[in-house]
Formats: sequence, structure tokens, C-alpha cells
Amino acid sequence: MNFSEQDMKTIIEDETKSIDHDLVWRDDEDHSPAKEFRAAIHSNAGYPLDIRGYYSPNTGKLSYALICRGVGRIYALDLGARGEKAQASLE
Repeated sequence: MNFSEQDMKTIIEDETKSIDHDLVWRDDEDHSPAKEFRAAIHSNAGYPLDIRGYYSPNTGKLSYALICRGVGRIYALDLGARGEKAQASLE
């Protein structure tokens, strides 16, 4: 799937985005002490989107990533390790 700046603009401006259930933090599948969640995002625009959250209590890193299936990570908010500044990025 090709992904353009216009696609990103459409996703950001789409006010119909929703998640159908509660987010539940689970143990990291790699058996680290981290917790993570993943949920599908539904919208009228129809992009195949997921949101992924990750938190490591050992490092203090908290991340949220917007993922477009078939493209990969398209936007992220990384709150980094303790004492570091938050960073948001368009991928």
C-alpha cells in the first residue's frame, strides 16, 4: 500500500475514529517486564489502523504508535526514559 501526506491528513482530520473496546495492558510477549496493548481503530475513512501502547517500568519508556496495516508505523509519541523530553514523530 502506498501512503501519502494526503492519506495522513485524512486520517488526522477524520473525527469518526473509534476503538470498540477497553484497552487492556498485557505482559510483553517477549517476556520482558514491559506491558503493552494493541487495538484496532475503526473509522469512516476505512484505513486499516491499529494503535499500540508500550510501557517499560524499568526504563520509564512510554510509547504510543499509530500503525497502518500494510504500511507500518505512521505516527508515534515516545515519552522516553526517565528525565528525557517527549518526542512525537511522523514516520
